Amino acid sequence: MTDYNEFNWNEEVSGAPEPQPAPAPVYTENVLKPKKKKGGKAKMIVGVVCGALVGSLLSTTLVLGLYSINPSARGTATMFESSREGVSTTKVSNITGSEQGEELTTREIARTVGPAIVGVSGTVTYQTYFFGGTQTGTSSGSGIIISDQGHIVTNYHVIDGASDIKVKFNTGDEYPATVIGGDEQTDLAVLKIEPVDTMRVAVLGDSDLVEVGDRAIAIGNPLGDELFGTTTQGIISGKNRTVMVDKREMTLLQTDAAINNGNSGGALINAYGEVIGINSVKISGSTTGASAEGLGFAIPINEVKSVVNDLINYGYVTGKPLIGVNVQPITAAIAYYLPVDHGLYVMGVTEGSAAEAAGLQRGDIILSFDGQEVRTQSELNTLRDKHKAGDTVTLEIDRGGQRMTVQLTLDEDSSAKIN
Repeated sequence: MTDYNEFNWNEEVSGAPEPQPAPAPVYTENVLKPKKKKGGKAKMIVGVVCGALVGSLLSTTLVLGLYSINPSARGTATMFESSREGVSTTKVSNITGSEQGEELTTREIARTVGPAIVGVSGTVTYQTYFFGGTQTGTSSGSGIIISDQGHIVTNYHVIDGASDIKVKFNTGDEYPATVIGGDEQTDLAVLKIEPVDTMRVAVLGDSDLVEVGDRAIAIGNPLGDELFGTTTQGIISGKNRTVMVDKREMTLLQTDAAINNGNSGGALINAYGEVIGINSVKISGSTTGASAEGLGFAIPINEVKSVVNDLINYGYVTGKPLIGVNVQPITAAIAYYLPVDHGLYVMGVTEGSAAEAAGLQRGDIILSFDGQEVRTQSELNTLRDKHKAGDTVTLEIDRGGQRMTVQLTLDEDSSAKIN
């Protein structure tokens, strides 16, 4: 999934094997689903602020991607409400200054919001490169309590592939957690613990109201339990930053508040004590090799709300369109043997999918989507994600040297649903 040669491997990880160069990919539609948004595009090498992976072997960095999307509503119960009214199902009395429109001191924010930030850990099994063996390590990161029912939001990469997941409070108390739902595309996941009396619930703000220069406070657990509840302060350095991670585009808030390994899933908080983002990414270098400091990124909380509502209601993010094909780009070497010089070669068609219903076959070459040429999986996904499930689109294909158009009604992608 990750191109190991593209990123700086600098995160402390023990119990994981030395990364090996990834083989040339055959692109699968379910893997990458970018959605472009306005904003300055920063072509940088970035590392996700992953949880520390603790074990006994070599050290490396996990670099993962995240996304922001706006899935269509289905008229189901909405768990979160917008700015300065807090969360509809939570004890919003935890923070009173926000309701009065008064800014809080950083000390007040650390005291009131800090207890709502938890540690998240799980057991992960790695496949080693020595005789096909495996090794067990621990994945750790941060999370935010978002409801008095025990719901906790974190990054998907913190719990991806993990078992025996536990949530730790700043009191030292630890509780078993269940994964309610996770979405790799948005890098968000929802956990649930049984409610306890000592549970403090965070208030979710409105990231659309954030302006460059606003005060920003990050709370999380860099390097795991040793620095549990670390609070750092800075400003909002930028909005709508389009950053490439793992060949995917994400639109994020930028901050200079210090975030480090283990802060993944932690909170970026405004001056009113409201969570305005989920800390996820930091710059670890650039294409020129120059170092970078003070460049952290967070998923805007307004994007988080819609995803979390769907994960709680359905176990997956609704409304995401799906074609149902595995494709490979037509390279110059492949084009030498074909009647076309661009497109996506259909390697396989998913049984029962929209592609099968539209008559697509293995060996077809997709030339365009709704009148726009496609040359890469990313281009196809970007065009697809401008639609929602149920929309009908037009594909131009080549089949054995004959061009034709195909009408295809997009399916809903429920592949991330946790049963």
